[in-house]
Amino acid sequence: MAAGYTTSLLVNAQAKLAKRFESPEFKHEPYNLIRLMNLRGQNMFIDTEINRLKTSDSRTVESFVFQKRSITSGSARAHNHTLAAFGDSQKVTLSFSIISGNYGTSLKMGGRNVFTASEILAADLNSALIANNNTHEAAIASYLSSNKTQSNSASGSYGTFGEWDGTAYVWKIPATEKDYMFQYISEIMAINDYDVELDIIADPVASAIAGQLAQQGQANATNLGWQFDNMNIVKSRRVADSSYNATVYAIPSGTVGQVERIPTENREGWDGKNYTYSSMIDPMTGSELAVHYYETGADNSSKGAETQDVTFEYENSKDYALVKAPLSSAATDSPIFKFVLVD
Repeated sequence: MAAGYTTSLLVNAQAKLAKRFESPEFKHEPYNLIRLMNLRGQNMFIDTEINRLKTSDSRTVESFVFQKRSITSGSARAHNHTLAAFGDSQKVTLSFSIISGNYGTSLKMGGRNVFTASEILAADLNSALIANNNTHEAAIASYLSSNKTQSNSASGSYGTFGEWDGTAYVWKIPATEKDYMFQYISEIMAINDYDVELDIIADPVASAIAGQLAQQGQANATNLGWQFDNMNIVKSRRVADSSYNATVYAIPSGTVGQVERIPTENREGWDGKNYTYSSMIDPMTGSELAVHYYETGADNSSKGAETQDVTFEYENSKDYALVKAPLSSAATDSPIFKFVLVD
């Protein structure tokens, strides 16, 4: 790989290809997990938002919900009934991660290049956005895997729907039952008292099966489309598991989400003698990004520019925290359920 933009220096008869020829190089996934988690993270806190809570990178954010109290039901009325215990609350501490990526150009980079300085900067920004979003998308998939429930109320029963693997913590559905895979997912979730709208995060195989079944509507001889009521199906190759034929994560809608934030100085904007703090919207995901900028003197003659040059240094970043609804029944209980299709 050539250094800088020396490949496209104005030397021979040259022309820029149309943008469509560039698209395969900058191809990227649709980042469905980032979009879903941001959507489910909206209005996560009551009467406030994350920017009012986390006013610095080092500040810890704690959130609270009620805990269900265990009560023993009686079989008679009493005039002197006594409260055995008071209820309690649960604390959820948000764990934030930072994703950042560098990009830039130089003052004289476009002076003798087939591409202009603004085109060079835009291309490098695109590279940084893709790299950051790829990292974030993979992190969400990893979170789902690491935080899936380790218990299932259907365990040991309901063999028609498959079986619970208490070692891998997955509900296994036989491949012979793939036509009813999503009905079985709905029923197992209902047995766990999640008879509600579900976010179904499906790998490409499960998504293809869902697409095929959804087309088997009332006008077809075999109607299988009915089983998708109250399901929001989101496709992501990031959740594919090579150990199984197809993989699905089922989540009660709104019980898992994320919040994103950037520092106050970036949101408000600040220009100093040597540094600039600003923000931008990521066109790929809609996320707000912190932009940090400064300049350094440099000899960029070997990179397609000049000996006396100025390098423009940029960094895009954001903080994010994934949050799942807490369950007091056990630390390993979770609203995230993993389903797989097996031979």
